[in-house]
Amino acid sequence: MNNMPDSPSSTPSAMRRYWRRNLILIGVLVLCWLALTFLPAYFARELSFDFIGWPFAFWMAAYGAPLSYLVLIGIYARLMNRADAQARSDAERGD
Repeated sequence: MNNMPDSPSSTPSAMRRYWRRNLILIGVLVLCWLALTFLPAYFARELSFDFIGWPFAFWMAAYGAPLSYLVLIGIYARLMNRADAQARSDAERGD
């Protein structure tokens, strides 16, 4: 199933706007991923208190990072579904 508007009424500029928005979104989410991956690891030595019998840095690595990655995936899916719907409606209107 192709969600990208590919009808003959789609203009090249509309497709460029769609892909530009997609690339910007991916870039922002990759920067968030980098921050969520490397910043806690950089400051892990300062997180030296125990949380339920384990070091807090362990909990952040074991549970916090994978959960934050799932949130990033959910954000991407939701925003791209909106962008796809907008692109389809623009293509139907002939914008």
